[in-house]
Amino acid sequence: MTMSAVASVVIPVHRMIPRLEACLTALRESGMGVPVEVVLSLDGDVPLPAGIASLADLVVTGPSTGPAGARNRGWRASSGRFILFTDSDCVPQPGWAGSLVAALEAGASGAKGVYSSGGRAMIQRLAQVEFEQRYRMLAKAPVLDMVDTYAGGFRREALEQVSGFDESYTAANSEDVDLSYRLLRAGHRLVFVPGARVEHDHRGSWAGYFCLKRSRGKWRMEVIRRFPRKAVSDSYTPRTLKLQMILAGLLPAVAAASIALPVTAAAWAALFLVSCGPLAVASIATDPETLPYIPAFAFVRAAALVSGALEGLARPEDDVRAGRKS
Repeated sequence: MTMSAVASVVIPVHRMIPRLEACLTALRESGMGVPVEVVLSLDGDVPLPAGIASLADLVVTGPSTGPAGARNRGWRASSGRFILFTDSDCVPQPGWAGSLVAALEAGASGAKGVYSSGGRAMIQRLAQVEFEQRYRMLAKAPVLDMVDTYAGGFRREALEQVSGFDESYTAANSEDVDLSYRLLRAGHRLVFVPGARVEHDHRGSWAGYFCLKRSRGKWRMEVIRRFPRKAVSDSYTPRTLKLQMILAGLLPAVAAASIALPVTAAAWAALFLVSCGPLAVASIATDPETLPYIPAFAFVRAAALVSGALEGLARPEDDVRAGRKS
């Protein structure tokens, strides 16, 4: 880090992956917009090649406690006035750090960036369309209540005020949601910064996507226990997605009812297709070739989230928080 660096970039590392070198190399390029201190925070025993470790200004070690604990160790050991986060499988694009720092210097306590791409497989492209729909929502939202740590930044004093991430979230799920909600409760302001972009490869198979969303649904129940009002509304979840989850949950009853009343299934299908409208609009605007797959994608997503939510509800709170890294 140069003497003029005002931002530290913290990257939790649970295992060595091919994109980590690309991530670190990108952060070393002058196109980041501001000088940065690069901090690798190892989540357990991670054998880093010497060439990879040399690309960081600081390597922090600690036990395997999950990304929340690794991020806490990283930012507390860092020296920057602003703390930026990305993941080891993300590659920050030119201007990423500068865009986040500019928003924080302007007075925000937290700043949220975006995925610029998700991969070439159809399921990866569909997942990116999902993000694009959410980004369109966030651009219009009067209040932002979510900063993802794949491309996010915070003022150091804001993290200190709320004691950083809650380390009882042992999986890579919802720890950043929980942090964001606690910051809002403490009176901090979060902003959307679409110019802060990172490349990423989303889950490359439909099964992998289903498992990811199932885990999201399970851990989301832990957040809802702490912030029950967020079950009704938040800036990041489309209302149509909540409707699709309700419809997916009702499907067994609809199937049973349709035996005696076939129109029941037709009505369910029609309502589900209508609920896909906003996602279809995002598809047309960003990647039209994904449009024919939107209904199937929406159903898989809803079914995965519902199954995960049911698991989260069925398991005692302490069991969920003890967690399995899924």
